[in-house]
Amino acid sequence: MKLEIKLQEIKGVGPSILYTLRNNHIWSTYDLILKYPKAYEDFTITSLDKAQHKDTITVQAIITSELIMQRYSKRERVIFNAKVFDQIIEIIVFGRGYLMKQLKVNDHIVVKGVYHLYRKQIVAASIMMLDKKVPIKPIYGIEGIHDRTLSTIVQTILSENKVSIYETIPKQFIDMYHLLPREEAYKKLHLPQSIDDIHQAERRFKYEEAFYLQLKLMSMQVTHAQRLPKPYDLNKVKALINELPYTLTQDQKDAVNDIFRDFKKPYASYRLIQGDVGSGKTLVTLIAIYAAITAGEQVSFMAPTELLANQHYQYFSTHLKSCKIALLSGKTKKKDELKASIKNHEYDLVIGTHALIEDDVEFKNLGLVIIDEQHKFGVHTRDELIAKAHAKDVLYLTATPIPRTLAMIAFGESHVSIIKEKPKDRIPIDTLYIQKDKLGELYTSIDTAIERKEHVFLVVPAIDSDKVEDNINTVYEKIYARFSCPIFVLHGKLPNDEKERMMENFVYTPGSILLATTMIEVGIDIPTATLIAIYSAEHFGLSQLHQLRGRVGRGTLKSVCYLISDKEDIERLEMLSKIDDGFKLSEYDLMARGPGDFLGVEQSGYLKFNFLDLLTDYPILIEAQKNVLSLLSKPDFKTNSAYKYLNKYIADSLKI
Repeated sequence: MKLEIKLQEIKGVGPSILYTLRNNHIWSTYDLILKYPKAYEDFTITSLDKAQHKDTITVQAIITSELIMQRYSKRERVIFNAKVFDQIIEIIVFGRGYLMKQLKVNDHIVVKGVYHLYRKQIVAASIMMLDKKVPIKPIYGIEGIHDRTLSTIVQTILSENKVSIYETIPKQFIDMYHLLPREEAYKKLHLPQSIDDIHQAERRFKYEEAFYLQLKLMSMQVTHAQRLPKPYDLNKVKALINELPYTLTQDQKDAVNDIFRDFKKPYASYRLIQGDVGSGKTLVTLIAIYAAITAGEQVSFMAPTELLANQHYQYFSTHLKSCKIALLSGKTKKKDELKASIKNHEYDLVIGTHALIEDDVEFKNLGLVIIDEQHKFGVHTRDELIAKAHAKDVLYLTATPIPRTLAMIAFGESHVSIIKEKPKDRIPIDTLYIQKDKLGELYTSIDTAIERKEHVFLVVPAIDSDKVEDNINTVYEKIYARFSCPIFVLHGKLPNDEKERMMENFVYTPGSILLATTMIEVGIDIPTATLIAIYSAEHFGLSQLHQLRGRVGRGTLKSVCYLISDKEDIERLEMLSKIDDGFKLSEYDLMARGPGDFLGVEQSGYLKFNFLDLLTDYPILIEAQKNVLSLLSKPDFKTNSAYKYLNKYIADSLKI
């Protein structure tokens, strides 16, 4: 039986249906089997990760807690917890006191209502008991073909064996976890006899997606090149730490110890260093750099912008006075001479931008590669720099908190160091949500900051877009008419020289305002910056707002962040005003925006999930990671069916 069987050979597929299916990129019986139902009966979603904030949804749930009656704003409401697939959700229903007698723990119910993503809550409009015997009707949602017609065609294909469904998971793991075979799982998705059939099928496909995610990610990781343990001088490193003007936090100490354990291994390492805003990850990097230099190695440090490269150059030059440090960027003069010196190991540390990956930039003994804000670079750019390394030890840095789950599955649990703890002298930033009719309050605060010769950031989501009322042009007109202090403007359309001049002028002009787009999101460190206002805050993700907020409060001065919005975004923005943990905020962003924004890779292919939830399915991801590692350790892995079908599987995922 061939894998690709033409649809016109199937009973019930006439010219009209065939035309509609082809318009939906369904060309064979196998393509149609991959097009599983979007939902069943009136259950409009099958998992909460597909629901957006404030969507009206209908879900099946199992009650997990006793019902409680409360008075709320002079109204009665019933509150209880329920399990919706693998998540515990709070259910609230107003004015239905009789439910206290009708519902009990372990009852299976159907809930329809408004989903509040950030509270993990459904405000129910209706609740009814679920009749487990009711027929389950698949909903495909293909315009022009009735669901019943499509279901009959699928049943014909499966019953007459008109499709070949290959297995993608090694049998040992199917047996280990009692998973459905792939063919049976598709049958249960298309022709379920019970809710449990759907759950079993989804459990199978959750593991399948986790398995191939791990297989793809691990194939991208740095190869463990053999090398001797780094012979760093521990006494010199300790002396450097003792000379620092501040004491390391416990998180910083743990990250340093992680790096040094890597250095002691007989093979090259890679590590992701995550530092929340203001947590001091650069200090950890300083210690790692110095250790590699004492081992006789060169270090390269790649930053995404010239501004950040310059900032790092100043920082490391201040603290590593005994080391030779070079800055290589588009503006570097006498580049040929500098490159020759780098090749001869006349420089210990080379800091630069994309210029570091140029073919004629050669190192004599590059032992440590550091990539700052790693998600800002494409995969190929990162790999080109890493390829120059002699022993390929790599540190990836990011000040954009990646959800713990995503970081662990992407880099491996033993390769991630997280720095959350802030220095003890860091003053918390006040975060205030205001609407546009309260801009007078903001302007008064700006006046006060300017009088104290402090720096002020004003951030907008666009330069001149008609779709966004608050942009560079409109806001500039208003603040130019209102304030007499120096005002600088920074955005992506300016020439590079102009960007640097604007930023430099702002830094060295106390009592000034910088109006900018999100170019200032990372790395700008001005101790006297005490106020930031973010216009049209509803256009930004929570993690991005948190990053922007981190541009103030860098010193010992009291700082404030204003979030300005007239949209119905109060719940999300008020949450930001209460939470200062970037990792917790990033989890909400992961649910709302997907993983691509965090890893710096496209959100299609192996990061496009139809069943897997990166937050709630963490145990499945960890099991899949262990399984893939066991396969990769076998010398004959490339002959294994999992490897054989990898590209085909990813192609399938793009079809769905």
